[in-house]
Amino acid sequence: MDDEIIVRELKRPAMYEFAGNEKQFEENIMDNIDLICAGLGLPEIVEADEQRMIKVDGFFIRPDIIARHIDGSMTVFEVKKVNEKYPATGPTNQMTAVGQLLPYGNVLSAKIDGKVRLALIDSKIYYRTYCAFIGNKLPITLIDFQKDRVFVPYNGWGGVYGCTSDG
Repeated sequence: MDDEIIVRELKRPAMYEFAGNEKQFEENIMDNIDLICAGLGLPEIVEADEQRMIKVDGFFIRPDIIARHIDGSMTVFEVKKVNEKYPATGPTNQMTAVGQLLPYGNVLSAKIDGKVRLALIDSKIYYRTYCAFIGNKLPITLIDFQKDRVFVPYNGWGGVYGCTSDG
């Protein structure tokens, strides 16, 4: 997808606002995880967990969503949702996901014999977040998930860019 189209799409207001809190948004993503992963061109999911506590060397991690794929790989999704009361905090909240996802990736890579993909999923990916990811070449994919639309403005692990939608 052309960079100009990506930037234009990121600067547009959200087409659909999820009515609910971050936990409800996470549950909505879990309900659609097979479709999201298929839209990203990922292998079939054999197991998906939400908020699973994993102990590693005396400490715990708890990723929002983990999908195990048929090929032995894993995708970790950190879920963020725009705070409707304070929408200006959106880019900052998205950047905190970097500090969560990178350790998850390191820990899980050491624990499984397979590839670990990292993804930040939100109902609106901000242009400022995109710029930070592009500027630092982060190994995390950005996913804008709105109702029946999955928009991937930045793919840190290769694969599909762009938008899949029913409308």
